Amino acid sequence: MAATISQSESLFTEFESLRAELASVKLLREKDQELIKHYEAEFERLREQLVKFKKEAFGPRKERWETEEQGVLEFNEVEALAKEACEEDEEEQIEVKAHVKARGKRRPLPTNLPREIVVVELPENERVASDGTRLKVVGKEVSEKLEYEPAKLRVIEYHRLRYGKDAGDPVKTAPPVPSIIPKGIATPGLLAAIVTAKYADGLPLYRQEEILGRQGVDLSRTSMARWVVQAALAARPIWNILEERLLAAPYLQCDETWTQVLKEEGRKPEAQSWMWVRSNPIDTERIVLFDYDPHRSGDVAKRLLSEYRGILQCDGYQSYNPLEKIKGITRIGCNMHGRRGFRAAADGSAKSKPLASIGLKFYRHLYDIEEEAKGKIWAERHDLRREKAAPIWAQFKSWADVTYPKVPKKSSIGEALHYFLGEYEYLVGYLKDGRLEMDNGFVERMIKNFAIGRNNWLFSDTPEGADASALFYSFVVTAKSNGVNPYKALKEIFEKLPLASTLEDFERLAAILTSTPESK
Repeated sequence: MAATISQSESLFTEFESLRAELASVKLLREKDQELIKHYEAEFERLREQLVKFKKEAFGPRKERWETEEQGVLEFNEVEALAKEACEEDEEEQIEVKAHVKARGKRRPLPTNLPREIVVVELPENERVASDGTRLKVVGKEVSEKLEYEPAKLRVIEYHRLRYGKDAGDPVKTAPPVPSIIPKGIATPGLLAAIVTAKYADGLPLYRQEEILGRQGVDLSRTSMARWVVQAALAARPIWNILEERLLAAPYLQCDETWTQVLKEEGRKPEAQSWMWVRSNPIDTERIVLFDYDPHRSGDVAKRLLSEYRGILQCDGYQSYNPLEKIKGITRIGCNMHGRRGFRAAADGSAKSKPLASIGLKFYRHLYDIEEEAKGKIWAERHDLRREKAAPIWAQFKSWADVTYPKVPKKSSIGEALHYFLGEYEYLVGYLKDGRLEMDNGFVERMIKNFAIGRNNWLFSDTPEGADASALFYSFVVTAKSNGVNPYKALKEIFEKLPLASTLEDFERLAAILTSTPESK
Protein backbone atom coordinates (compact mmCIF):
# COMPACT_ATOMS: atom_id res chain seq x y z
CA MET A 1 0.00 0.00 0.00
CA ALA A 2 2.81 2.35 0.95
CA ALA A 3 4.58 1.52 -2.28
CA THR A 4 1.44 2.38 -4.29
CA ILE A 5 1.11 5.77 -2.53
CA SER A 6 4.78 6.48 -3.06
CA GLN A 7 4.45 5.62 -6.74
CA SER A 8 1.36 7.89 -7.09
CA GLU A 9 3.18 10.76 -5.41
CA SER A 10 6.11 10.26 -7.76
CA LEU A 11 3.83 10.30 -10.80
CA PHE A 12 2.04 13.42 -9.49
CA THR A 13 5.36 15.16 -8.90
CA GLU A 14 6.52 14.24 -12.41
CA PHE A 15 3.21 15.47 -13.87
CA GLU A 16 3.51 18.78 -12.05
CA SER A 17 7.07 19.08 -13.23
CA LEU A 18 6.01 18.43 -16.83
CA ARG A 19 3.15 20.91 -16.52
CA ALA A 20 5.51 23.56 -15.15
CA GLU A 21 7.95 22.81 -17.94
CA LEU A 22 5.14 23.11 -20.52
CA ALA A 23 4.10 26.46 -19.06
CA SER A 24 7.71 27.59 -19.21
CA VAL A 25 7.96 26.46 -22.85
CA LYS A 26 4.73 28.31 -23.69
CA LEU A 27 6.05 31.41 -21.99
CA LEU A 28 9.31 31.17 -23.91
CA ARG A 29 7.37 30.61 -27.12
CA GLU A 30 5.25 33.70 -26.48
CA LYS A 31 8.39 35.73 -25.80
CA ASP A 32 9.98 34.37 -28.98
CA GLN A 33 6.89 35.32 -30.96
CA GLU A 34 6.95 38.82 -29.50
CA LEU A 35 10.65 39.05 -30.32
CA ILE A 36 10.01 37.87 -33.87
CA LYS A 37 7.27 40.48 -34.27
CA HIS A 38 9.67 43.12 -32.93
CA TYR A 39 12.39 42.04 -35.36
CA GLU A 40 9.92 41.97 -38.25
CA ALA A 41 8.73 45.48 -37.40
CA GLU A 42 12.32 46.69 -37.06
CA PHE A 43 13.24 45.02 -40.36
CA GLU A 44 10.28 46.71 -42.02
CA ARG A 45 11.25 50.07 -40.54
CA LEU A 46 14.85 49.75 -41.70
CA ARG A 47 13.73 48.68 -45.16
CA GLU A 48 11.47 51.74 -45.38
CA GLN A 49 14.38 53.94 -44.34
CA LEU A 50 16.55 52.39 -47.02
CA VAL A 51 13.89 53.08 -49.65
CA LYS A 52 13.60 56.65 -48.36
CA PHE A 53 17.36 57.26 -48.50
CA LYS A 54 17.63 55.79 -51.99
CA LYS A 55 14.77 57.98 -53.18
CA GLU A 56 16.36 61.09 -51.64
CA ALA A 57 19.68 60.27 -53.26
CA PHE A 58 18.55 59.09 -56.67
CA GLY A 59 14.79 59.66 -57.06
CA PRO A 60 12.94 62.57 -58.65
CA ARG A 61 12.18 65.52 -56.37
CA LYS A 62 8.47 65.98 -56.99
CA GLU A 63 5.49 66.52 -54.74
CA ARG A 64 2.85 65.24 -57.14
CA TRP A 65 1.55 61.76 -56.47
CA GLU A 66 -0.21 59.54 -58.97
CA THR A 67 -1.64 56.06 -58.67
CA GLU A 68 -1.85 53.52 -61.41
CA GLU A 69 -5.62 53.70 -61.45
CA GLN A 70 -6.15 57.37 -60.55
CA GLY A 71 -9.52 56.33 -59.17
CA VAL A 72 -12.09 58.33 -57.27
CA LEU A 73 -12.17 57.81 -53.50
CA GLU A 74 -15.55 57.37 -51.89
CA PHE A 75 -15.51 59.34 -48.66
CA ASN A 76 -18.68 57.91 -47.14
CA GLU A 77 -17.15 54.52 -46.24
CA VAL A 78 -14.36 55.33 -43.83
CA GLU A 79 -14.75 52.18 -41.74
CA ALA A 80 -14.67 50.03 -44.86
CA LEU A 81 -11.54 51.76 -46.06
CA ALA A 82 -9.79 51.03 -42.78
CA LYS A 83 -10.68 47.33 -42.99
CA GLU A 84 -10.13 46.89 -46.70
CA ALA A 85 -7.11 49.04 -47.35
CA CYS A 86 -5.90 46.91 -50.20
CA GLU A 87 -9.10 47.16 -52.20
CA GLU A 88 -8.56 48.68 -55.60
CA ASP A 89 -10.65 51.65 -56.71
CA GLU A 90 -12.56 51.59 -59.97
CA GLU A 91 -10.50 52.68 -62.87
CA GLU A 92 -11.61 55.93 -64.45
CA GLN A 93 -12.13 55.80 -68.18
CA ILE A 94 -10.75 59.00 -69.65
CA GLU A 95 -11.19 59.59 -73.35
CA VAL A 96 -8.39 61.58 -74.94
CA LYS A 97 -8.96 62.89 -78.43
CA ALA A 98 -6.23 62.34 -80.96
CA HIS A 99 -4.26 65.45 -81.74
CA VAL A 100 -1.10 66.57 -83.44
CA LYS A 101 1.23 68.76 -81.47
CA ALA A 102 1.88 71.94 -83.36
CA ARG A 103 5.30 73.54 -83.32
CA GLY A 104 5.36 76.61 -81.12
CA LYS A 105 5.80 80.02 -82.69
CA ARG A 106 9.08 81.68 -81.80
CA ARG A 107 8.76 84.85 -79.79
CA PRO A 108 10.21 88.02 -81.34
CA LEU A 109 13.52 89.22 -79.98
CA PRO A 110 13.36 92.25 -77.63
CA THR A 111 13.15 95.56 -79.49
CA ASN A 112 15.39 97.31 -76.94
CA LEU A 113 18.47 95.25 -77.91
CA PRO A 114 21.06 96.97 -80.12
CA ARG A 115 20.68 95.90 -83.75
CA GLU A 116 23.25 95.50 -86.47
CA ILE A 117 21.95 95.30 -90.03
CA VAL A 118 23.81 93.02 -92.42
CA VAL A 119 22.73 93.40 -96.07
CA VAL A 120 23.07 90.19 -98.09
CA GLU A 121 23.29 90.76 -101.86
CA LEU A 122 23.46 88.58 -104.94
CA PRO A 123 26.78 88.52 -106.76
CA GLU A 124 26.87 90.84 -109.79
CA ASN A 125 26.86 87.96 -112.29
CA GLU A 126 23.61 86.56 -110.80
CA ARG A 127 21.57 89.77 -111.03
CA VAL A 128 20.23 88.84 -114.47
CA ALA A 129 16.87 87.25 -115.38
CA SER A 130 16.62 84.23 -117.68
CA ASP A 131 15.78 86.53 -120.66
CA GLY A 132 18.83 88.71 -119.99
CA THR A 133 17.00 91.59 -118.31
CA ARG A 134 19.03 93.34 -115.60
CA LEU A 135 17.50 92.81 -112.14
CA LYS A 136 17.06 95.54 -109.54
CA VAL A 137 16.18 95.51 -105.83
CA VAL A 138 12.38 95.32 -105.36
CA GLY A 139 12.12 94.21 -101.72
CA LYS A 140 13.78 92.22 -98.98
CA GLU A 141 13.27 89.29 -96.62
CA VAL A 142 14.16 89.97 -93.00
CA SER A 143 15.32 87.32 -90.53
CA GLU A 144 16.84 87.70 -87.08
CA LYS A 145 19.67 85.93 -85.26
CA LEU A 146 20.79 86.55 -81.70
CA GLU A 147 24.48 87.31 -81.18
CA TYR A 148 26.26 87.03 -77.84
CA GLU A 149 29.40 88.67 -76.52
CA PRO A 150 30.91 88.08 -73.06
CA ALA A 151 30.24 90.80 -70.51
CA LYS A 152 32.02 93.96 -71.54
CA LEU A 153 34.42 95.44 -69.04
CA ARG A 154 35.84 98.93 -69.06
CA VAL A 155 37.96 101.00 -66.73
CA ILE A 156 36.60 104.30 -65.44
CA GLU A 157 39.33 106.78 -64.49
CA TYR A 158 38.30 109.42 -61.96
CA HIS A 159 40.45 112.53 -62.41
CA ARG A 160 39.91 114.58 -59.26
CA LEU A 161 41.06 118.06 -60.11
CA ARG A 162 43.25 120.04 -57.78
CA TYR A 163 42.85 123.78 -57.34
CA GLY A 164 45.39 126.33 -56.14
CA LYS A 165 46.65 129.86 -56.64
CA ASP A 166 49.55 128.72 -58.77
CA ALA A 167 50.64 125.50 -60.43
CA GLY A 168 52.33 123.19 -57.94
CA ASP A 169 50.60 124.89 -55.01
CA PRO A 170 47.29 122.93 -54.61
CA VAL A 171 44.84 124.24 -52.01
CA LYS A 172 41.74 122.12 -52.69
CA THR A 173 41.03 118.81 -54.42
CA ALA A 174 37.68 117.58 -55.73
CA PRO A 175 36.19 115.02 -53.30
CA PRO A 176 36.11 111.27 -54.08
CA VAL A 177 32.99 109.87 -55.69
CA PRO A 178 30.83 108.37 -52.88
CA SER A 179 31.08 104.59 -52.77
CA ILE A 180 30.10 101.86 -50.32
CA ILE A 181 33.57 100.39 -50.93
CA PRO A 182 35.69 103.58 -50.94
CA LYS A 183 39.10 102.01 -51.51
CA GLY A 184 37.95 99.22 -53.82
CA ILE A 185 37.92 99.13 -57.60
CA ALA A 186 34.31 97.91 -57.79
CA THR A 187 31.71 100.20 -59.33
CA PRO A 188 28.01 99.78 -58.44
CA GLY A 189 27.56 97.92 -61.74
CA LEU A 190 30.36 95.43 -61.06
CA LEU A 191 29.26 94.86 -57.48
CA ALA A 192 25.65 94.33 -58.58
CA ALA A 193 26.84 91.85 -61.23
CA ILE A 194 28.86 89.85 -58.66
CA VAL A 195 25.98 89.73 -56.16
CA THR A 196 23.39 88.85 -58.83
CA ALA A 197 25.58 86.12 -60.31
CA LYS A 198 26.10 84.47 -56.92
CA TYR A 199 22.68 84.85 -55.30
CA ALA A 200 20.32 84.93 -58.28
CA ASP A 201 22.22 82.62 -60.65
CA GLY A 202 24.02 80.36 -58.16
CA LEU A 203 27.47 81.17 -59.57
CA PRO A 204 30.17 80.79 -56.87
CA LEU A 205 32.85 83.44 -56.55
CA TYR A 206 35.61 81.09 -57.72
CA ARG A 207 33.77 80.58 -61.01
CA GLN A 208 33.31 84.30 -61.39
CA GLU A 209 37.04 84.65 -60.79
CA GLU A 210 37.67 82.23 -63.68
CA ILE A 211 35.23 84.04 -65.99
CA LEU A 212 36.91 87.40 -65.35
CA GLY A 213 40.31 85.76 -65.76
CA ARG A 214 39.38 84.67 -69.30
CA GLN A 215 38.90 88.35 -70.09
CA GLY A 216 42.31 89.26 -68.73
CA VAL A 217 41.13 90.68 -65.38
CA ASP A 218 42.88 89.35 -62.27
CA LEU A 219 40.22 89.70 -59.58
CA SER A 220 40.46 87.23 -56.71
CA ARG A 221 37.50 85.58 -55.02
CA THR A 222 38.90 86.85 -51.70
CA SER A 223 38.49 90.45 -52.83
CA MET A 224 34.98 89.76 -54.12
CA ALA A 225 34.01 88.07 -50.85
CA ARG A 226 35.28 91.07 -48.88
CA TRP A 227 33.25 93.43 -51.09
CA VAL A 228 30.09 91.36 -50.58
CA VAL A 229 30.45 91.52 -46.79
CA GLN A 230 31.16 95.28 -46.89
CA ALA A 231 28.16 95.90 -49.12
CA ALA A 232 25.92 93.81 -46.87
CA LEU A 233 26.94 95.83 -43.80
CA ALA A 234 26.16 99.06 -45.63
CA ALA A 235 22.78 97.74 -46.81
CA ARG A 236 21.64 96.48 -43.39
CA PRO A 237 19.31 99.49 -42.80
CA ILE A 238 17.40 98.51 -45.96
CA TRP A 239 16.96 94.96 -44.65
CA ASN A 240 15.70 96.35 -41.32
CA ILE A 241 13.02 98.39 -43.11
CA LEU A 242 11.94 95.32 -45.09
CA GLU A 243 11.63 93.40 -41.81
CA GLU A 244 9.43 96.14 -40.30
CA ARG A 245 7.13 95.95 -43.31
CA LEU A 246 7.07 92.18 -43.21
CA LEU A 247 6.12 92.01 -39.53
CA ALA A 248 3.21 94.37 -40.24
CA ALA A 249 1.62 91.83 -42.62
CA PRO A 250 -1.54 90.01 -41.44
CA TYR A 251 -0.32 86.62 -42.64
CA LEU A 252 3.20 85.15 -42.74
CA GLN A 253 4.77 81.86 -43.75
CA CYS A 254 7.95 80.61 -42.12
CA ASP A 255 10.30 77.72 -42.80
CA GLU A 256 13.97 76.87 -42.42
CA THR A 257 16.66 75.01 -44.34
CA TRP A 258 20.13 73.81 -43.44
CA THR A 259 23.42 75.45 -44.32
CA GLN A 260 27.05 75.05 -43.27
CA VAL A 261 29.62 77.53 -41.93
CA LEU A 262 33.22 76.37 -41.71
CA LYS A 263 34.79 78.89 -39.32
CA GLU A 264 32.44 79.56 -36.44
CA GLU A 265 33.71 79.89 -32.88
CA GLY A 266 32.85 76.94 -30.67
CA ARG A 267 31.48 74.81 -33.52
CA LYS A 268 32.96 72.11 -35.73
CA PRO A 269 33.23 72.81 -39.48
CA GLU A 270 30.82 69.97 -40.28
CA ALA A 271 28.18 71.25 -37.83
CA GLN A 272 24.80 72.03 -39.37
CA SER A 273 23.52 75.59 -39.23
CA TRP A 274 20.24 77.08 -40.44
CA MET A 275 18.79 79.66 -42.76
CA TRP A 276 15.37 80.79 -41.55
CA VAL A 277 12.97 82.27 -44.12
CA ARG A 278 9.90 84.46 -43.55
CA SER A 279 7.53 85.77 -46.23
CA ASN A 280 4.17 87.49 -46.78
CA PRO A 281 2.69 85.43 -49.64
CA ILE A 282 -0.56 87.33 -50.27
CA ASP A 283 0.59 90.96 -50.07
CA THR A 284 0.81 93.06 -53.23
CA GLU A 285 4.45 93.86 -52.48
CA ARG A 286 5.98 90.58 -51.38
CA ILE A 287 8.92 90.43 -49.02
CA VAL A 288 11.09 87.36 -48.46
CA LEU A 289 13.65 87.58 -45.66
CA PHE A 290 16.46 85.12 -45.01
CA ASP A 291 18.06 84.98 -41.54
CA TYR A 292 21.19 83.04 -40.64
CA ASP A 293 21.46 81.35 -37.25
CA PRO A 294 23.63 78.43 -36.09
CA HIS A 295 20.63 76.98 -34.26
CA ARG A 296 17.11 75.74 -35.00
CA SER A 297 15.71 76.22 -31.52
CA GLY A 298 12.61 77.91 -30.20
CA ASP A 299 14.74 80.86 -29.08
CA VAL A 300 15.46 81.65 -32.73
CA ALA A 301 11.78 81.48 -33.63
CA LYS A 302 10.97 83.87 -30.77
CA ARG A 303 13.74 86.25 -31.84
CA LEU A 304 12.36 86.40 -35.37
CA LEU A 305 8.64 86.50 -34.57
CA SER A 306 8.10 87.72 -30.99
CA GLU A 307 6.99 91.14 -32.31
CA TYR A 308 4.65 89.69 -34.91
CA ARG A 309 0.88 89.77 -34.51
CA GLY A 310 -1.16 87.85 -37.05
CA ILE A 311 -1.53 84.43 -38.67
CA LEU A 312 1.65 82.36 -38.90
CA GLN A 313 1.83 79.30 -41.15
CA CYS A 314 4.59 76.81 -40.41
CA ASP A 315 5.20 73.08 -40.11
CA GLY A 316 4.94 71.02 -36.94
CA TYR A 317 8.55 71.45 -35.86
CA GLN A 318 8.72 71.89 -32.08
CA SER A 319 10.69 75.16 -32.28
CA TYR A 320 7.49 76.95 -33.27
CA ASN A 321 5.60 75.77 -30.16
CA PRO A 322 6.75 78.68 -27.92
CA LEU A 323 5.13 81.14 -30.34
CA GLU A 324 1.68 79.90 -29.36
CA LYS A 325 2.18 81.47 -25.93
CA ILE A 326 2.53 84.91 -27.52
CA LYS A 327 -0.78 86.71 -27.52
CA GLY A 328 -1.79 87.79 -30.99
CA ILE A 329 -0.13 84.98 -32.98
CA THR A 330 -2.46 82.42 -34.53
CA ARG A 331 -0.64 79.37 -35.84
CA ILE A 332 -1.82 77.23 -38.77
CA GLY A 333 -0.16 74.19 -40.33
CA CYS A 334 1.45 73.27 -43.63
CA ASN A 335 -0.21 70.48 -45.60
CA MET A 336 2.86 69.93 -47.74
CA HIS A 337 4.48 68.50 -44.63
CA GLY A 338 1.32 66.57 -43.76
CA ARG A 339 1.19 65.03 -47.21
CA ARG A 340 4.90 64.18 -47.33
CA GLY A 341 4.53 61.64 -44.54
CA PHE A 342 1.99 59.69 -46.60
CA ARG A 343 4.15 60.13 -49.71
CA ALA A 344 7.13 58.60 -47.91
CA ALA A 345 4.97 55.72 -46.66
CA ALA A 346 3.68 55.08 -50.20
CA ASP A 347 7.29 54.68 -51.34
CA GLY A 348 8.05 52.36 -48.42
CA SER A 349 6.98 48.82 -47.69
CA ALA A 350 4.16 46.89 -49.32
CA LYS A 351 2.34 46.90 -45.96
CA SER A 352 2.36 50.69 -45.67
CA LYS A 353 1.56 51.52 -49.28
CA PRO A 354 -2.20 50.69 -49.35
CA LEU A 355 -2.96 52.84 -46.32
CA ALA A 356 -0.63 55.60 -47.51
CA SER A 357 -2.45 55.58 -50.86
CA ILE A 358 -5.72 56.33 -49.07
CA GLY A 359 -4.17 59.28 -47.24
CA LEU A 360 -2.72 60.61 -50.50
CA LYS A 361 -6.09 60.31 -52.22
CA PHE A 362 -7.69 62.40 -49.50
CA TYR A 363 -5.02 65.01 -50.08
CA ARG A 364 -5.41 64.84 -53.85
CA HIS A 365 -9.09 65.72 -53.59
CA LEU A 366 -8.37 68.52 -51.15
CA TYR A 367 -5.78 69.99 -53.51
CA ASP A 368 -8.23 69.65 -56.41
CA ILE A 369 -10.55 71.94 -54.48
CA GLU A 370 -7.68 74.43 -54.13
CA GLU A 371 -7.23 74.37 -57.91
CA GLU A 372 -10.91 75.13 -58.26
CA ALA A 373 -10.54 78.01 -55.79
CA LYS A 374 -7.74 79.69 -57.75
CA GLY A 375 -8.68 83.07 -59.12
CA LYS A 376 -11.69 83.47 -56.83
CA ILE A 377 -12.02 86.30 -54.36
CA TRP A 378 -11.30 85.48 -50.72
CA ALA A 379 -14.94 85.24 -49.66
CA GLU A 380 -15.71 82.79 -52.49
CA ARG A 381 -12.65 80.70 -51.59
CA HIS A 382 -13.82 80.54 -48.00
CA ASP A 383 -17.34 79.44 -49.01
CA LEU A 384 -16.01 76.83 -51.45
CA ARG A 385 -13.71 75.31 -48.84
CA ARG A 386 -16.46 75.24 -46.23
CA GLU A 387 -18.80 73.50 -48.66
CA LYS A 388 -16.43 70.98 -50.24
CA ALA A 389 -13.20 70.71 -48.25
CA ALA A 390 -14.54 70.68 -44.68
CA PRO A 391 -16.52 67.41 -45.13
CA ILE A 392 -13.48 65.71 -46.67
CA TRP A 393 -11.32 66.81 -43.74
CA ALA A 394 -13.87 65.32 -41.33
CA GLN A 395 -13.79 61.98 -43.19
CA PHE A 396 -9.99 62.12 -43.35
CA LYS A 397 -9.78 62.60 -39.58
CA SER A 398 -12.25 59.76 -38.87
CA TRP A 399 -10.27 57.39 -41.10
CA ALA A 400 -6.99 58.35 -39.40
CA ASP A 401 -8.52 57.84 -35.92
CA VAL A 402 -9.63 54.33 -36.88
CA THR A 403 -6.43 53.38 -38.69
CA TYR A 404 -3.69 54.69 -36.40
CA PRO A 405 -4.18 52.17 -33.52
CA LYS A 406 -3.86 49.30 -36.00
CA VAL A 407 -0.43 50.13 -37.47
CA PRO A 408 3.11 49.87 -36.01
CA LYS A 409 3.95 53.27 -34.49
CA LYS A 410 7.52 53.27 -35.83
CA SER A 411 6.52 52.37 -39.38
CA SER A 412 6.38 55.08 -42.05
CA ILE A 413 2.57 54.99 -42.16
CA GLY A 414 2.50 55.11 -38.34
CA GLU A 415 4.70 58.22 -38.36
CA ALA A 416 2.58 59.82 -41.10
CA LEU A 417 -0.62 59.26 -39.14
CA HIS A 418 0.99 60.41 -35.90
CA TYR A 419 2.02 63.70 -37.51
CA PHE A 420 -1.37 64.12 -39.18
CA LEU A 421 -3.38 63.58 -35.99
CA GLY A 422 -1.04 65.66 -33.86
CA GLU A 423 -1.16 68.57 -36.32
CA TYR A 424 -4.78 68.18 -37.44
CA GLU A 425 -6.12 71.35 -35.80
CA TYR A 426 -3.32 73.33 -37.46
CA LEU A 427 -3.68 71.59 -40.84
CA VAL A 428 -7.32 72.63 -41.13
CA GLY A 429 -6.56 76.18 -39.95
CA TYR A 430 -6.62 77.55 -43.50
CA LEU A 431 -10.36 76.81 -43.68
CA LYS A 432 -11.06 79.75 -41.35
CA ASP A 433 -10.07 82.47 -43.83
CA GLY A 434 -10.15 82.60 -47.63
CA ARG A 435 -6.92 84.61 -47.67
CA LEU A 436 -4.88 81.72 -46.32
CA GLU A 437 -3.07 79.08 -48.34
CA MET A 438 -3.35 75.35 -47.76
CA ASP A 439 0.40 74.97 -47.38
CA ASN A 440 3.75 76.74 -47.18
CA GLY A 441 4.29 76.34 -50.91
CA PHE A 442 5.23 79.98 -51.51
CA VAL A 443 8.01 80.15 -48.92
CA GLU A 444 9.29 76.71 -49.96
CA ARG A 445 9.57 77.91 -53.57
CA MET A 446 11.53 80.91 -52.31
CA ILE A 447 13.87 78.62 -50.38
CA LYS A 448 14.69 76.77 -53.59
CA ASN A 449 16.66 79.84 -54.72
CA PHE A 450 18.94 79.29 -51.74
CA ALA A 451 19.05 75.50 -52.15
CA ILE A 452 20.16 75.79 -55.79
CA GLY A 453 22.97 78.14 -54.82
CA ARG A 454 23.97 75.93 -51.88
CA ASN A 455 24.47 73.00 -54.26
CA ASN A 456 27.09 75.11 -56.06
CA TRP A 457 28.96 76.98 -53.34
CA LEU A 458 28.35 74.28 -50.67
CA PHE A 459 29.15 76.35 -47.56
CA SER A 460 29.95 79.78 -46.12
CA ASP A 461 33.44 80.41 -44.80
CA THR A 462 32.49 82.60 -41.83
CA PRO A 463 29.36 83.74 -39.95
CA GLU A 464 29.87 87.20 -41.48
CA GLY A 465 29.70 85.61 -44.92
CA ALA A 466 26.56 83.69 -43.96
CA ASP A 467 24.92 86.92 -42.73
CA ALA A 468 25.85 88.65 -45.98
CA SER A 469 24.39 85.75 -47.94
CA ALA A 470 21.16 85.97 -45.93
CA LEU A 471 20.86 89.70 -46.66
CA PHE A 472 21.51 89.45 -50.38
CA TYR A 473 19.30 86.38 -50.79
CA SER A 474 16.60 88.51 -49.14
CA PHE A 475 17.16 91.30 -51.68
CA VAL A 476 17.42 89.08 -54.73
CA VAL A 477 14.49 86.77 -53.92
CA THR A 478 12.29 89.70 -52.87
CA ALA A 479 13.03 91.42 -56.18
CA LYS A 480 12.35 88.29 -58.22
CA SER A 481 9.09 87.56 -56.37
CA ASN A 482 7.85 91.04 -57.35
CA GLY A 483 8.94 90.79 -60.99
CA VAL A 484 11.83 93.21 -60.43
CA ASN A 485 15.12 92.77 -62.28
CA PRO A 486 17.54 92.02 -59.40
CA TYR A 487 20.62 93.35 -61.22
CA LYS A 488 19.01 96.69 -62.06
CA ALA A 489 17.61 97.00 -58.54
CA LEU A 490 20.96 96.24 -56.88
CA LYS A 491 22.86 98.59 -59.19
CA GLU A 492 20.49 101.43 -58.33
CA ILE A 493 20.76 100.64 -54.60
CA PHE A 494 24.56 100.56 -54.69
CA GLU A 495 24.62 103.87 -56.57
CA LYS A 496 22.32 105.65 -54.10
CA LEU A 497 23.25 103.92 -50.85
CA PRO A 498 26.40 106.02 -50.13
CA LEU A 499 24.26 109.17 -50.28
CA ALA A 500 21.48 107.85 -48.01
CA SER A 501 21.36 109.38 -44.54
CA THR A 502 17.72 109.65 -43.43
CA LEU A 503 15.01 107.08 -42.77
CA GLU A 504 13.15 108.31 -45.85
CA ASP A 505 16.25 107.68 -47.98
CA PHE A 506 16.48 104.08 -46.85
CA GLU A 507 12.72 103.55 -47.27
CA ARG A 508 13.01 104.67 -50.91
CA LEU A 509 15.89 102.24 -51.43
CA ALA A 510 13.85 99.39 -49.90
CA ALA A 511 10.98 100.22 -52.28
CA ILE A 512 13.29 99.61 -55.24
CA LEU A 513 13.13 95.87 -54.51
CA THR A 514 9.34 95.72 -54.48
CA SER A 515 8.00 98.38 -56.83
CA THR A 516 10.47 99.67 -59.39
CA PRO A 517 8.44 99.92 -62.64
CA GLU A 518 11.41 100.40 -64.95
CA SER A 519 13.07 97.24 -63.59
CA LYS A 520 10.11 94.97 -64.22
